[in-house]
Amino acid sequence: MIEKLDNKRYKLLKWITVGWAVWFGPLILKDMINGEFIMLEILIGFIRLIGFVALIINLQKYVRLRSKVKYSRLNGALNNEMHQIYKYKSVYVGFNVVLATVILFFSLSPFLQIPAKLVCEITLYLGVLSSLIAGLFYNRD
Repeated sequence: MIEKLDNKRYKLLKWITVGWAVWFGPLILKDMINGEFIMLEILIGFIRLIGFVALIINLQKYVRLRSKVKYSRLNGALNNEMHQIYKYKSVYVGFNVVLATVILFFSLSPFLQIPAKLVCEITLYLGVLSSLIAGLFYNRD
């Protein structure tokens, strides 16, 4: 039962990662093209909608699974010390990616003029995506 729930948690985390990448990644591309190609923006909007639906559905399943496990006797077995360490490690990786991204943009700022909104979106996207990918890497079977 524990392995089944752990495998389910891993699959949900994988689909949350895919949903985040497909939903937020094209937003950055859309901001870079600045409304020059209408059909491309419509296609990007459709792709983002698919990613958003995948993200929301799997987040809702993840929250439901987490609340189901929280009040059962399996909570201690599923959320043991190793799982806690893996969560902290994945947040640490995401934080380091955010710092590296900010350092990169600061070093490029004397040479390029990049819009602040684009910098924030790229930093947020890479930070969350790297945390999710690190979580997948640490929690794999």
